[in-house]
Amino acid sequence: MDFVYIGVFICALAFALVVIYASLVLKRAANTMESISHTLNEVEQKMHYITPELQKTLEETGQTVDDLNEKLAATDSLFTALDDAGVSVYEGDRFVQRQTDKTASWASPKNRNRLTKTIKWADVMYKLYKRTRS
Repeated sequence: MDFVYIGVFICALAFALVVIYASLVLKRAANTMESISHTLNEVEQKMHYITPELQKTLEETGQTVDDLNEKLAATDSLFTALDDAGVSVYEGDRFVQRQTDKTASWASPKNRNRLTKTIKWADVMYKLYKRTRS
């Protein structure tokens, strides 16, 4: 019978140790929860201050984006004009290139010299003809 009492005593001690350990764990959990509650209250107070500032910043950003869109829309006509000018310059260049390609055969330096000599000889012939006629 003494062994039964000793066994019950050991079980009671073990139960008491488990209860003490559980109470320590629950106390630490309660302290942690209290710390979390305090931190969340601070965060909530700071959010009450930050939220209006964020709304103000978002409104200003929206206004800036709207202003930027208006200014970009105003420059559309400028870019259209620049595009038209670029097309005109390109077409002018193509025209000059076609004309250069057409005139390249008779406007070479060799042919210009021949043409100049021909004009000079024609002038000489005309003057001789004029002298002989007079």
